[in-house]
Amino acid sequence: MKNIFQSLSIATLLGLFVPFISSCSDDEEVFNEWNATYVSLQRNDYLSGDVKKFNLTHDANGVGGDEIKMVFTVKTQKAVSTDMVVTLSVNSETEGLDANQITLSSSQVTLKEGQMISEEITATVEPAIFASVMEKTSFSFNVSIGNVTTNDKNTVISNSLSTLPVVINKAAYSNLKGGIPTNGQLISDRSGWIINVEEGVEGSGDKLIDGGNSDIARDNVGFWFTVDLGEAKVLAGIKTNHWGNAYAPREVEIFQSTDGITWKSLSTLATSGSAQNITFISPITTRYLKYQILTIATSGRTDITEFNVYELKNE
Repeated sequence: MKNIFQSLSIATLLGLFVPFISSCSDDEEVFNEWNATYVSLQRNDYLSGDVKKFNLTHDANGVGGDEIKMVFTVKTQKAVSTDMVVTLSVNSETEGLDANQITLSSSQVTLKEGQMISEEITATVEPAIFASVMEKTSFSFNVSIGNVTTNDKNTVISNSLSTLPVVINKAAYSNLKGGIPTNGQLISDRSGWIINVEEGVEGSGDKLIDGGNSDIARDNVGFWFTVDLGEAKVLAGIKTNHWGNAYAPREVEIFQSTDGITWKSLSTLATSGSAQNITFISPITTRYLKYQILTIATSGRTDITEFNVYELKNE
């Protein structure tokens, strides 16, 4: 009986030990998340926010504003045990910006054995590609880790830190700026102009070109009027007069038209003062103008006493 018990005990021990021997003989290394090497991307200015943002302006001189340049590195939380090659990918998320218009200084970087951080990589976009976009628009893209090649099988791409999102905010095209145009002179003869004023405004359009202090006005809301110059002219800007700064608009939008029906915005502009001068950054050729008040006067009653136009000076 004793010999039988000893045989069973030995057999039982052997049975328990076999799986352990089998697991150790397996050639594949078991992934250990607690000891893994995590690969991530980090912007040089990561403290400024999770999303990198750029703001662009757009006027007759072209697209300006921020330089679209994002500098970042590939990082690991500990030194790599063997050389690691990281391939980067670029993805555009909005129409009007193709991935091939986003340039990486390097699409593949190497972390040498013992390193934790790569050389700097730069993602750039040339602002001029947005020159044909007239509207206020936002574009977005991201740079992410596409692939990691390494002999260290205990390596993983970070779930939350493997992508760098970017947003580009482009302002609407503007051909307006404040001030008297240096290349313009006021048109002296306004007798043939036809001015149509929005319904609900006090006063008729002829009050804007009578040379006096009569006005058109409205309480608590903005308004618009259109001007037919009689023929197409090359214009450098606009001048309006008001009873006083308290009655003057704070923001206006100017339009031009070839037929007086379909209007193209030259953008909006913040304004103030009893005499307001607006310069067309690039002179326009048009017969029809539309003037629209977007933000009313501080007094609540907004008025205009005179409307003048600067034509391009003869050189």
